Amino acid sequence: MFTVDNCCFFFPLKWGVFVIAIFHVVCGSFAVAAHYVHHPDDIKWEIYLNLSFLIIQIIGCILLIVSIWVKKSRIVICFLITNIIFMIWVLAATIYCFLEKEYFVGVVLIFFIFLYIYLWVCVFSWLMEIRQNEKEK
Repeated sequence: MFTVDNCCFFFPLKWGVFVIAIFHVVCGSFAVAAHYVHHPDDIKWEIYLNLSFLIIQIIGCILLIVSIWVKKSRIVICFLITNIIFMIWVLAATIYCFLEKEYFVGVVLIFFIFLYIYLWVCVFSWLMEIRQNEKEK
């Protein structure tokens, strides 16, 4: 599997995953808030679905931040799994935007999908670094 040594070309992985966790919380919260500003009359199940995905993402981000100090690979795996769920949600939102002819939002979401894939690889690299340290102990 492809791994990287630095996050965003200059952060060491340890602090890069911290930035990634904060970035995910901010972007996820912004996306949910922006959705409700533009579509305030959405049905209730959609509100609960979006908020549940955001809560899952926030839990994964908290676990990722904890992994900086408590270097356990299981904690990082939780983030990677929740992030895959989040990326599937963003992909579904992208398809929905194109079906609703909201092309600009769809293109922006495609950009974020590729960005999230890169950030996922950075966190995966952090996981490999933690596993290597666990083997050495």
